[in-house]
Amino acid sequence: MQVIAHEPYFWFFLQHNNNYYLDVNCSYSFVGYNRLIQLNETEVKEYLERGTTYINELANEIQYSLQPTYSERHLMGEIDDLVHQAITEFNATKDK
Repeated sequence: MQVIAHEPYFWFFLQHNNNYYLDVNCSYSFVGYNRLIQLNETEVKEYLERGTTYINELANEIQYSLQPTYSERHLMGEIDDLVHQAITEFNATKDK
């Protein structure tokens, strides 16, 4: 698992093998939470064509979407642990 890009205080974009993941720091009123999704085929294609501009747009859509689409795709468990470990390592190296 490797962090490819990030927008401080908003999102981390990661790759593991041939899969891409987006971890978005969301908030609603005074409640903060994360949404971790694996990009689907269409989203990967958009990323490969448009780069991090698309990832930022997708993160905004996840943050502001009122539909349950992204909450239903939220990943937990082992992959969530791998993502958070990669983010912790990334943050530790960038602060040096």
